[in-house]
Amino acid sequence: MTPVLALILLLAGIILLSKTVRMVPQGYEWTVERFGKYTHTMGPGLHFLIPVVYGVGRKINMMEQVMDVPSQDVITKDNAVVKVDGVVYFQVLDAAKAAYEVAQLEVAILNLVMTNIRTAIGSMDLDESLSKRDEINAKVLHAVDEATHPWGGEGQPHRAQGHPAAA
Repeated sequence: MTPVLALILLLAGIILLSKTVRMVPQGYEWTVERFGKYTHTMGPGLHFLIPVVYGVGRKINMMEQVMDVPSQDVITKDNAVVKVDGVVYFQVLDAAKAAYEVAQLEVAILNLVMTNIRTAIGSMDLDESLSKRDEINAKVLHAVDEATHPWGGEGQPHRAQGHPAAA
């Protein structure tokens, strides 16, 4: 056997072993696909897959994540312009749904939160929007939870209205 052939076989063996033995880190879940179709989800720990037949589909972060909502201008019911921003805490509860039910989870959540902030504040007067932050949070939380449930998520907008100030 030539040294080149031995090196190729050794390299192929290392690649095969690395595709067979998979270590999922704590806080993540990986989806497994058989010929491109979802079969199951691997939790944290050591797993063995048959290469070529099975492959890792998506690597989903299952930890609570923080997302900054950029500031935006919102018009209240009495036509006052308010600049709002916020922070959203969310956690994926079902990795398969998060991987296969929505294309870009973070972008979808961010746009959903921004739309619901505008809706909640737009239905209030300026004085109400400044004094009823808990009510705004509750409205946004309810809407986000309802919309993200099919995606395998749970949204928790905190301080979603930020610090409104008349512009």
